[in-house]
Amino acid sequence: MAESDEEEPLTESEERLVERAWGVLAAVLERDPEDLELETSLADDLAAGEEKLTNVAMALELELDLSGLFEEVGDWETVDDILDSVLYCADDEADDAAAV
Repeated sequence: MAESDEEEPLTESEERLVERAWGVLAAVLERDPEDLELETSLADDLAAGEEKLTNVAMALELELDLSGLFEEVGDWETVDDILDSVLYCADDEADDAAAV
């Protein structure tokens, strides 16, 4: 069976997590949250280099109580990539907590 390109809608808790992550991202990048879009290029549109993205990862981990975002920084090209990483790390932590 072929996979669908459509993503499942976010749960209410995932939506809250994305909203919080969006605010942290805007604060660290010193941008108005309304100026960011999912397809905003981190390098081209925001001039965010590796050091700035590492600061983003650190702030997100601290503010959202996540771990594992530092390993994702090299793959981030857009705002959407960061939010996907946040959701992935949050899901991993939920799975780890359920296994205990």
